[in-house]
Amino acid sequence: MNPSVATSNAKLAGIVVLSIALSVFFFSPILWIVRQPTPGSYQWDRATTFLKQCEDPLRSDIETAMQWRLLPPLVAHALHLPGRTPLALPWLGAVIAIAYVAVLFRRRCADPRAALGGTLTFVSTSAINVPFGLLGLNDAWIWLGLLAVAFGRAAWAAPLACLLCPWVDERFVIGFPLAWLIARIDRREPILSRALLVALWLVPYLSLRLILPQLNPAISAAQSGFLIYVLQSFPTIAPLIPLGWWFGLRAAWAGVAFAVFRCPPPYRLIGALTLFVTVGVTAVLAHDLSRSIAIIIPLSLLGGFELIRHHPNHAPRVLLAIGCISLLLPAAHVIYHTIQPISPFPVELIRVLRPITQAS
Repeated sequence: MNPSVATSNAKLAGIVVLSIALSVFFFSPILWIVRQPTPGSYQWDRATTFLKQCEDPLRSDIETAMQWRLLPPLVAHALHLPGRTPLALPWLGAVIAIAYVAVLFRRRCADPRAALGGTLTFVSTSAINVPFGLLGLNDAWIWLGLLAVAFGRAAWAAPLACLLCPWVDERFVIGFPLAWLIARIDRREPILSRALLVALWLVPYLSLRLILPQLNPAISAAQSGFLIYVLQSFPTIAPLIPLGWWFGLRAAWAGVAFAVFRCPPPYRLIGALTLFVTVGVTAVLAHDLSRSIAIIIPLSLLGGFELIRHHPNHAPRVLLAIGCISLLLPAAHVIYHTIQPISPFPVELIRVLRPITQAS
């Protein structure tokens, strides 16, 4: 291997490892939920459902929202992962997504400060602190899929994402139009082109989602009941939307703002409409507000890439500054009516060890 390539890869690996370490330090997993299962808490309910699915992926006695999220449970079941081992799958997805973001920034700018800053900003969002911080949430896999649609170079990247990611979480389908449009903006390609055909890879999932409820009244009733519930509860959630969206992205909103500002004129109207529909549908159907706004994370990365494109001399230090700021801004999970601050690792460690210390 060329020594310069080896050095570059070593730097990239260092950026990934450092970003993961800083993410876990500043936005620690909630250690007490790892130490002591707490049935009935929202922190454990999703993990319990996910583990039940891993035992029997096609079981119906689980939350309606989880019944179509079959791919991770099927993988865990096929691999015969025992006990709580499947809870490592969300972490695996997060690590791969972080590495992919670092690679994307290195492709755009040789200066390692750009890759470090862009990756730090990414790991500071709910795209990573949710799968790292909570249990059984495979979000990082769908954000990885959306990034592949938006920025993937390989011809198979977007089709594979469209074929697999909807079975991880239906948010991928909601976020697909925006990610696909971002790809056209990033490459300065026309909207009406053969690239539209990649959407056909979503047909298998969409067909089954439409057909099976017609054949099974129980599935239809469960879906209707879930839709009625989220629509009825939306007015009580709506006041928390600004706070939830802020905590979801925080410093990454700078990338979103710059992407919108630099959007070329031919894409502005359709881009605005697509963004509005994406966040609107997400807000109505998903009440874990800080978690779900990560659906627009490709737009934040586009802002970073546009900064590199238009201001190559200043972009590395600006991106690094934004990444450092993102580590220091307060963070929280906003889920339904709850706002749970995300603590640094030392605070979580003290919190989980204190009962043991007091008992001794």
